[in-house]
Amino acid sequence: MKLLLIGGAGYIGAHVVNELIQAGHEVVVFDNLSTGLRENLVSTAQFVEGDILDTTALSKVMTSDIDTVFHFAAF
Repeated sequence: MKLLLIGGAGYIGAHVVNELIQAGHEVVVFDNLSTGLRENLVSTAQFVEGDILDTTALSKVMTSDIDTVFHFAAF
């Protein structure tokens, strides 16, 4: 499955990304890195830097054959 993790560079999101990749899923991380860290990103995950308030960027990443969305972006 192709999975999108919004906020996947944060502490919890990064752990979930790692588990999903180990389970054999294709993972796309969408994060603005305001609280997440680039160092948390798993190299085998596709990374898209963007903000959930940017509806154009969010729509673009969500229309790329995504099967499931996980939302971990929050303040």
